Amino acid sequence: MREHYVAAGGSHIRLRELGSGRPLLLVHGLGQSSTTWLRSMEPFARTRRAIAPDLPGFGVSGAPKSARLDPQYFADVVDEIVEALDLGPIDVVGHSAGALEVLLAARDSRERFRRIVLVDPAGFTPTPDNVLGTAAVSLFRLIVSLPRTRAMIRALYSTAFFDPAQVDEESVDEYVKRRSNAEAKRVSKQAFAEIYQFCTALAPFHERLASLKVPTLVIWGEEDRLFRVGDAEVAQRVLPNVRIERFDRCGHCPQIEQPERFVKATMEFLDGA
Repeated sequence: MREHYVAAGGSHIRLRELGSGRPLLLVHGLGQSSTTWLRSMEPFARTRRAIAPDLPGFGVSGAPKSARLDPQYFADVVDEIVEALDLGPIDVVGHSAGALEVLLAARDSRERFRRIVLVDPAGFTPTPDNVLGTAAVSLFRLIVSLPRTRAMIRALYSTAFFDPAQVDEESVDEYVKRRSNAEAKRVSKQAFAEIYQFCTALAPFHERLASLKVPTLVIWGEEDRLFRVGDAEVAQRVLPNVRIERFDRCGHCPQIEQPERFVKATMEFLDGA
């Protein structure tokens, strides 16, 4: 695994890279980091140059205090990374809030993106209807590091999985470290508030997606407690060039819970005609 940094979003962004060939950018969700891709990077790297950034304020990347930390800010960071590394047109995979940020980036700079994979994406589930559910509130408590013990952090994180035995301990370790990091808490709270607000009024966003012609695959865990799988129908309706694939016995993190199946489905789509 290679590590280096690139300037984007007013910060220095840590990139993890593995493999060679056509580049594949992997964008994590809210509260996570490039660590979320560790189980899938090696199989991706068999044929691709897999690149996983830590977005500002997550992992080991800092975030400027002046940054708004809304979805558009992170979308601009994705676009800046693609430009800084001269990657376009590139294939991109985005998970959860990272999927929303990828869509925003592709909508504004579509010539930089060849194909897109959205994994249990934010941006299709209205905030008041689902994100206030028990699982979402528990996950938010985890993100802002309120729990005091590793066991409690792991228990809350496991709600993102159909099979809690598939929880990746590397992510749990990162959440444990964040609990005593005041800056990490600030970023998480602000970013959560911004995406919450964004998802209270999704109609304008969906209308603007009508012009997005980039081929898109949506992968959704059938047992996702955070963003309900039924909202894949919304994605089917508002994205003009989309295919939906549902994973049974899978929660919010297919790239961790079912990495081989996830990589296979992703590569079949990216390498397809």
